[in-house]
Amino acid sequence: MKVMAKIYYWILSASAVIGMIGYIAAVVIQVFARTFLPVVPSWTEEAARYLFIYSVALGAGIVVLKDEYARVDIFTANFSEGKKKFYELTCCFLLMIFDMYLAYYSFPKFVFLRFRMVSTAMQIPMQYINFAVLLFAVLQAVSYIFNMIFILTGTDYKNLYGEALS
Repeated sequence: MKVMAKIYYWILSASAVIGMIGYIAAVVIQVFARTFLPVVPSWTEEAARYLFIYSVALGAGIVVLKDEYARVDIFTANFSEGKKKFYELTCCFLLMIFDMYLAYYSFPKFVFLRFRMVSTAMQIPMQYINFAVLLFAVLQAVSYIFNMIFILTGTDYKNLYGEALS
């Protein structure tokens, strides 16, 4: 299970990095064009926006895997280890259910869009843009499933991803 989680983490990380590199490239092209060229390409702003949205969607799964969402631990500071484990398991389960709910209701926006809506500058069908919400929810749900398995088996999953693949 550890190897599967590490591979999943590596794929998400590589995809998010590729998205961020594309985002940075689009912004650099836009800044360069606004500064030095007489005409600014209209697609750069839209590409930057969509690449950033996908990077966030991919990064959300990484944040869940590494348990790096911001939290206030004052509530759980005095819990025993058993209560902390139960609390973390319950939170992961409820958030996974919410992500599955979000995925269920975002699926029709990706598949069954009635009108052919396209983005203004790049003419990309909006289904591909709406897919980011579905991707966000599914990747987080899968990450919560990994975390619940690690909590139940007693694996230290919070430090698992700093290691190399083994």
